[in-house]
Amino acid sequence: MPYFGKYETPDALLRDDTVSREEKITMLEQWRDDKKSYMRATDEGMEGEDRAEMLKQIKRALAELQ
Repeated sequence: MPYFGKYETPDALLRDDTVSREEKITMLEQWRDDKKSYMRATDEGMEGEDRAEMLKQIKRALAELQ
């Protein structure tokens, strides 16, 4: 998970000029897939951060790059 611990939000990743467009897409797709898996795994009544909002941010960032 190259994004983990380095970027708090998808927008932070988008603003990183040291990462190529293709690398950003790859990281955002992995972030999206990881978030979806996590949401499925914790869907059984667990409280916590608004995971759906983060997923929306990731999808918005991907759309901006594509």
